Amino acid sequence: MPQRKVAIVTGASAGIGRATALALARRGYAVVVSARRAERLAEVADACRAAGGQDVVKVADVSDQAQVDELVGSTVARFGRLDVMVNNAGYGLRARVHETSDEQMRAIFDVNFHGVFYGCRAAAPIMMRQRGGHIFNVSSVIGKRGTPFNGAYCATKFAVAGLTDSLRVEMMPYNVRVTCVCPALTGTEFFDAMQGGTRRSGKTFARLRGLTDPEVVGRKIAATVGKNTPELVFTLGGKFLVLLATLSPRLADILMKRYHDAILRETSITRPRT
Repeated sequence: MPQRKVAIVTGASAGIGRATALALARRGYAVVVSARRAERLAEVADACRAAGGQDVVKVADVSDQAQVDELVGSTVARFGRLDVMVNNAGYGLRARVHETSDEQMRAIFDVNFHGVFYGCRAAAPIMMRQRGGHIFNVSSVIGKRGTPFNGAYCATKFAVAGLTDSLRVEMMPYNVRVTCVCPALTGTEFFDAMQGGTRRSGKTFARLRGLTDPEVVGRKIAATVGKNTPELVFTLGGKFLVLLATLSPRLADILMKRYHDAILRETSITRPRT
């Protein structure tokens, strides 16, 4: 009987992480699901088993390098390999750039960027030795074009996109694939967990662009394993925004100003004095 392939998914307790873990389990993977919420991970593990996969639950805070190293090391110690690493854990922060504190900026970079970096750094040498594997780093459409009230979050996701571009080329000689995943707004708990914002404020722009089902993202990630796919950008609206930002930053600014004004009209964010 062939050995199961092995995947790690961080931020797997909900949303895109949960959907990706289930999609990989349906393909027969042994999936190591990791997040900070143990009780939620147990439910995900049960769902993975029901889907036909094998699972391991590992509670880990990706902002802690030692915990990420242990997550990857213990996975390889148990299964002898690592085929897929999905660096997904992250959270949002809604605030104007000039109102973002040093502590808020450092904290969101610790999770959204350093968590991805630690995952890449731990997984890459293993996959290089295997001469194969696939690393997925979850950035965002707004890691390609910044949006108002999301400056800190956008900065982390831009950093993830740049890191992923560099790593992808570095891994080419070792047959290791690296893909930057850029979802648009997804129908997850993201807005509930966002610091400084609400689900209502987050969905104002969603009415213009639409929400993506996290299952769509998870299935696409699973289907992309092993393929030479540099980037996954989701929704026509997301692709349009990325293209517009590249071809005409000024027009992208005009679109984002409409979003900015809609947020001010419909939420409790204080209007700037003029």
